[in-house]
Amino acid sequence: MNEKESMTDADGRRRLQSSLLSKFEEIAQTFLNMLTGERGNDKVFTSLQDYLDGSELVHGAHCRRRTVLLATHDMKEELEAPAALQSKTLAKLESLEIRPVPQVRFYRDIATALLRMEVVIRLEAMQALVETTLGLNHSASGAVGRLSPPARGQSPSFESVRKAPRHIPN
Repeated sequence: MNEKESMTDADGRRRLQSSLLSKFEEIAQTFLNMLTGERGNDKVFTSLQDYLDGSELVHGAHCRRRTVLLATHDMKEELEAPAALQSKTLAKLESLEIRPVPQVRFYRDIATALLRMEVVIRLEAMQALVETTLGLNHSASGAVGRLSPPARGQSPSFESVRKAPRHIPN
């Protein structure tokens, strides 16, 4: 490979990475804007899932938004994300009470944080579904995110667990 071809390949990779990061920023902003409303709300999880499973045009090819997230998550380079995206991601992590709060300085940090948020939203939606279906109550302290045992004499049906949200990524 000569020097001219090498430079063309490098330029092509930079353009692709720039296109990918631009699309990632759009996806991240939309994802973060969708995280509003009642916690444990299955509608929020379903709309997030549908959004991430939708596709976008990236550098002439259609890709699932989730794939763009995963590609950004797997980036080797530490490219700093815009300050506004960093602060918005950090605020959402704190509002979801995700501990420990990860660093969100680089694009891949933000991608990882978004994937963690999706897991938290999925688990809360699943837990709310189980609690609703089985008639379980929150503990007296009002702790969110904990199951209480079913009432005495109640024979719970575990049908709700089978009807849990449909997609669990690897």
